[in-house]
Amino acid sequence: MTRLTLLLPLPTLNTDSVPTDPVPIPDPIPRPQPMPDPPPDEEPIKLSHHGRRSARIRAC
Repeated sequence: MTRLTLLLPLPTLNTDSVPTDPVPIPDPIPRPQPMPDPPPDEEPIKLSHHGRRSARIRAC
């Protein structure tokens, strides 16, 4: 039961009638964005080993 009393806000004596400014919340750190796709007019990179197969693979 003592834990519940800690969660309740305690009444504070506020003799000042001037409202206080709220604490500004800092902006969240932006997450890194993925790299954009290249424009479609660029040629895709062709891998030289894609079209040919070695003799060892053909022999199997």
